[in-house]
Amino acid sequence: MATVKIVRVDYRLIHGQIVAKWIKFRPVDRLVLVDDALINDEFMADIYRMSAGDKDVDITTIDKIQETLDSKNDSAMLIFKDVASAYQAFKNGFSFPELNVGAIQSAPNRKNAMQGVALSPEEYDMLAEIKASGVNVYLQPIPETAAVSLESVESKVK
Repeated sequence: MATVKIVRVDYRLIHGQIVAKWIKFRPVDRLVLVDDALINDEFMADIYRMSAGDKDVDITTIDKIQETLDSKNDSAMLIFKDVASAYQAFKNGFSFPELNVGAIQSAPNRKNAMQGVALSPEEYDMLAEIKASGVNVYLQPIPETAAVSLESVESKVK
C-alpha cells in the first residue's frame, strides 16, 4: 500500500515544475495520475510516462484510486486534472492527507484566485467542503512560494 505524500490539482498533470521542483520538495517513488479520460489515451499516457524521468507513473480512474495505490508498497504523489475529479474522489470516500491546488487554467466562469490558479464559485465550494471535513486545502503553484489558504481567496472568486 502506497503512502500518499501529496495530492495535487494540476490541469497539466506532469510537467517541468512537477519533475524539477515538487518531486524534490516532496520526494516520491511514483506519480499517480487520476483522469478518467486519460486511461483510454495510450498516446498521451506514454508522453506523461516519458516526461516523469525515473519515476514510475500509474494512470487510474477516480473509482480505482485506492486499488492503484494498494498495488505497490511505495510513496506517491496523486495528481488530479481538475477540482471536480478531486471532489468526486472525496465524495466516493477517498481520504486526502492534504490537497494542494496548484494549477487551474482560466476560463469564462473562473476568476483568478492567484497567479496560475483560477476558480469558479462552484469549484471554490467543492474545495471548501473538502476543507470542512478536516483536510488542509491550500493553493501553492510552486514549492518556493508560501501556501495560500483557501479562505483567503474566497472574496476573489465568489
